[in-house]
Amino acid sequence: MDRSEIGHIIKEARLAKKMTQSQVVGNFITRNMLSQIESGTAVPSIKTLEYLSKKLDISIHLLTPEDRKLSITDDNGDSKAILKAKSLYRSGDYRGAAAAVKSLLDPEHLFYDEACAVYTMSCLAHAKEIGVTPSEAGSYAKEAMFYADKGFYACREWKVEACCLVESAQQTPSDKD
Repeated sequence: MDRSEIGHIIKEARLAKKMTQSQVVGNFITRNMLSQIESGTAVPSIKTLEYLSKKLDISIHLLTPEDRKLSITDDNGDSKAILKAKSLYRSGDYRGAAAAVKSLLDPEHLFYDEACAVYTMSCLAHAKEIGVTPSEAGSYAKEAMFYADKGFYACREWKVEACCLVESAQQTPSDKD
């Protein structure tokens, strides 16, 4: 299911309830954000999807792919792994952040999209850290390069940056002169 399908379902549910966008958003998100979600130009977070499903009285499962292994209500703490990784990333522990989400990098996993994004960003940041050996930087950059174009949050810029880091890590000291 892509973001335009999610937006269409949300809009149809809102119209079926004869609610305005302002009535749906309350104080949780802005009306502009809801408009972007409905038009498929913005990606709602899991929390936003949970809020909208409750507000519109529709199943959260209508807004998430059916083939995912876990449900929102039974995620075995995996959402906590995403939050932990984000916290580690913000604190500068990029290697720890990558490790925190590595187990979620299965395409069938509920948090695969988020895990790919956090993992890619963490690997890129760690590869650029001072003191990281060229070998380790290259290894992390290759991981980032692989996952940069995976999942819903795929980012071309991350892939380009990872490619540049891989190339830089492969250069010998005499090549850099």
